[in-house]
Amino acid sequence: MKLKLPVFPTLLVLFSFSAWAAKAPVGKEELKKTATHIFTGEVVDVQSKETKSKIEKGLGIHTDRIYTIKIKIASVKKGKGVAVGDEIIVEAWRPAKRIPPEPGLQGHESIPKKGGHVTIFVKEVNGKKFKPILPNGIEILEEPQKPATAKNE
Repeated sequence: MKLKLPVFPTLLVLFSFSAWAAKAPVGKEELKKTATHIFTGEVVDVQSKETKSKIEKGLGIHTDRIYTIKIKIASVKKGKGVAVGDEIIVEAWRPAKRIPPEPGLQGHESIPKKGGHVTIFVKEVNGKKFKPILPNGIEILEEPQKPATAKNE
């Protein structure tokens, strides 16, 4: 007797294993080894925009939120071509929409806020534009200070 398997469920099982998975955090030593540059600095500005995903190319509606982060360098722990006081651009991302929901890369774990202080483990893209190592190449050292509010007495 021949065994007949339904085509769609069989294909679904076979191809589901080829999907991207979320990336586990990288250890500190691996971050140091992989990065072309390591900086600490203050976040001067953070802008974001939603764009069609370059990561998820499956059927459906898939968008990513791209964060453009401007950092004023306080110290350079690794890398050449940048100095203390320089302002650099770091581009990070996170998925914004996944319809249908898909397992896969989830982008950068931490997105800093303006006024915060960070250590960034990056790979140079060109000149003063960098991409943090996925998923934990952005380490938030200090959140921005919230302004004190006056109490009504």
